[in-house]
Amino acid sequence: MFEGDMNLHNFAKTALPDHVVDIVDSTLLSDDEDLAVHVNQRQRQARINSKIECLVAMARIGVACSMESPEDRMDTTNVVHQLQSIKNILLGQRIVSNMQRDS
Repeated sequence: MFEGDMNLHNFAKTALPDHVVDIVDSTLLSDDEDLAVHVNQRQRQARINSKIECLVAMARIGVACSMESPEDRMDTTNVVHQLQSIKNILLGQRIVSNMQRDS
């Protein structure tokens, strides 16, 4: 799949941050709640932007964890904290969206 010096690590690294949407599965950006009539365009775009920021953060974690030298890799405690922060952001969106839908 990759030729020369290109590998998954370098592929992801070169996509950061502006081209992450080009390397992730597009279903990660879709949201069934966005199909609802009551969601305005600005809210929808804010959620998409937040998801993209989370995907960039996850790709950065992946790149940091896949450094060639183990000494250069991100500490697992830091990984867990960052992933929990991403999870909280994504879950926070879901809670707000559910509250808006129920109102």
